[in-house]
Amino acid sequence: MRYLARAWSAYVVPGAVFQSLMIGGGYGTGREIVEFFTRYGLLGGLLGLVLVTACFAILLAVSFEFARMYRAYEYRRFFRELLGSGWIAFEALYLAMFALVLAVICAAAGALFEEHLHLRASVGVVFLLLVVILFAFYGRVWVTRILAYKAVALSAVVLTYFLLVVHQFHGRISAEYRQHEIIHGWSVGALRYALYASVVIPAMLFAIRGIDSRLQALTSGFSSAVFGMLPGSLMHISFGAAYPAVLSAQLPAYWMIMRLGIKPLTVAYIVVLFGSLLDVGLGFVQSVNERLDGWSMEQRGRTIARSTRAGVALACLVASGSLSVVGVVPLIAKGYGTMAWGFLLLFAGPLLTVGVYRLARGSCSSSVQRA
Repeated sequence: MRYLARAWSAYVVPGAVFQSLMIGGGYGTGREIVEFFTRYGLLGGLLGLVLVTACFAILLAVSFEFARMYRAYEYRRFFRELLGSGWIAFEALYLAMFALVLAVICAAAGALFEEHLHLRASVGVVFLLLVVILFAFYGRVWVTRILAYKAVALSAVVLTYFLLVVHQFHGRISAEYRQHEIIHGWSVGALRYALYASVVIPAMLFAIRGIDSRLQALTSGFSSAVFGMLPGSLMHISFGAAYPAVLSAQLPAYWMIMRLGIKPLTVAYIVVLFGSLLDVGLGFVQSVNERLDGWSMEQRGRTIARSTRAGVALACLVASGSLSVVGVVPLIAKGYGTMAWGFLLLFAGPLLTVGVYRLARGSCSSSVQRA
């Protein structure tokens, strides 16, 4: 039993949390998949997904080991170790991306309430706000459990949807893929996605405390990448059943499921998609609370109060909710892409150079200075 518990903490929890954060930030609606993969052709998009999975495998493996070596389970300590005094620049970028991601999930929640429940979008945003505040109040253990177990439900619904689409439209999908369409720019689109979406890695560091060896860190990093991107790959393949019309849908996955005309599946998708939006809100809010916990322990010798956790969640979501009026499509198409280069400069680049060098040296000397 002890071995199973260690395996769960080291391998299952990181992959499940990574998948939950990836799906909730936009790809659960299918919009990210269309924007960065499917629009480059069905075969081009599939190549892009393979490239992204490989990129994430490397970034996750190195990040997990770096965090384990320096006991850096919140992004402030992680980047103070990696960037030194430059960690402040990353925090500014991270908080900007954090606001954008929360704006995307608020916009998506509002769109779901309008399109499926025929309620005002503001009702969906307020409901999401209240649930995130509730669970943020209870802290890391609750958040980690929710993200881990929710991933199982997400995977089950996506797999069911995929099998039904393939069963009904396998001829159309096969015909589209036989055209071998690869539109120029597929690799650039995939790399931009990998760079900006890497923001979820610092956000999920609280979930990798169960990793206690380099082998576990590397193995967990590779398996988490596959686990995280597999549902997106299945979505992309299924979009061949309605290609190229699916490219213009605001919520492509929801649009595809509605075309199947299976009400129980539609309801299940709405439930797990809203759950995935909740997951990413919880994950990012928790990352900020972990950062504040680290500061509070250094300065006062204790973590922040539960009421403060809930207050942080409230402040974050109210601020981001005001951006959600822009809509899902413009936020993902314009806002996410422009963040990619910042994450190359302040995360992926330093991690794969300075980070790898320090891991190779096996140096555990701390360069942390009080902020």
